Amino acid sequence: MNIKSVNNFYFTKSNLSVKNNTNPLSVKRNNPSFGQTTIRDSFEQQYENNIDKYMVYAEIFFDTIENVAKELDGYGLVFDREYAMQSPVKSAKSMSSKVERSGSFDVPDLIRTTLYFSNPYDTDFINKKFLPSMEEHGYVLAKVNGKPDIDFRLEGVGSPQKSGYEDIQMRFIEKKAKKNKIKYELIILFGPNYAQAKHLESEKVYNLIRQFDELHIDFTEAPIGSDQFKAQRYIQLIKTQAQNKISKKLFDNAKNKDFYNICEMSPITFTPQNKTLINNYFSALKDKTKNYYKHKKINARNSQLSLIQLRKEEKDDINLINYISSMFNATIKYFEKNPQ
Repeated sequence: MNIKSVNNFYFTKSNLSVKNNTNPLSVKRNNPSFGQTTIRDSFEQQYENNIDKYMVYAEIFFDTIENVAKELDGYGLVFDREYAMQSPVKSAKSMSSKVERSGSFDVPDLIRTTLYFSNPYDTDFINKKFLPSMEEHGYVLAKVNGKPDIDFRLEGVGSPQKSGYEDIQMRFIEKKAKKNKIKYELIILFGPNYAQAKHLESEKVYNLIRQFDELHIDFTEAPIGSDQFKAQRYIQLIKTQAQNKISKKLFDNAKNKDFYNICEMSPITFTPQNKTLINNYFSALKDKTKNYYKHKKINARNSQLSLIQLRKEEKDDINLINYISSMFNATIKYFEKNPQ
């Protein structure tokens, strides 16, 4: 039996459905696998069995970050251990979702933490003082395609996210580790307000719109003008509304507080016209989804099994779209009651 080692825990290849090195957890939770257990269930259980061990590694890494911040006192580094301990190790569900979406067991943020820096744009400090200090304490940057795994996702320095989110992202490994190298992700932010904005945006926007990835519609090489092409466009329009109306304002307001010391905020508001537009996008998305499955079922009319599967996928997709729509409206109501 072939055994594959993944970050110090193991999977038997006979229990994994891997095709073309993509989507290794391709059997989803609502599809039966061997007995009553799906591949994802088994993966998550094996991962859960190692959580305590990862927590020990996380504590050691956090001790290092805390010591480095103290040694470089005066440069504007702050390590908020209480904030870091809110989510030091990736959860089993997040882990399986990441593996399924990426098609790889090499998850770079299994252990992760955050450091505040008053001036992340000071790249010389990062390269000439912070990273050498981390190496002295036993941690060096991991490599990706032979290059150090560090990304300055900052306005004017690198490429911020479409949501307007900015940070410095880096992954470390233990300098002396020879095998099963766990990667430790460190995110450098402007300060505590930015960290809070990141948490809120993740909960109210990012984790919500990411669920569009769970749709069964095949968007690969969608012909221009096809139902899936139009459905994909409506999804992008919904994401743009979420990013422009919520995410960018959250991050701008937080950056103004932490980096510029400006307390005035750009309020997150939705006019009746905005709400109608978003609801229209969701309605049109459902229409295109139904049309997509209508044509798929016509083409599969000679296969009863295919028709049964398509009906199930259509029902799942419509339910998911309705759920995202409902939660999006709940997010709008949240910000109407809690101006940021």
